Amino acid sequence: MKTEKLGVDDMQCMGCAGRVRSVLLGTPGVVKVITSLDDHTAEVTFDEKSISSEQLVHALRHAGFLSPEDKCC
Repeated sequence: MKTEKLGVDDMQCMGCAGRVRSVLLGTPGVVKVITSLDDHTAEVTFDEKSISSEQLVHALRHAGFLSPEDKCC
């Protein structure tokens, strides 16, 4: 298992945090998600043999959330 913090810049409320958790927990290989509105992150524990951190970011983007790398300015 591996744990990583992912930036989720546009997670602004408890509803967004819940959606981020749902999206990530619905992704095969993810076993635990802790979101933080204070620093706009999701700490994700996942089986790195089943899924990569890049795939986790892609799942968030597909759900409409932006990562810090998505900002143009």
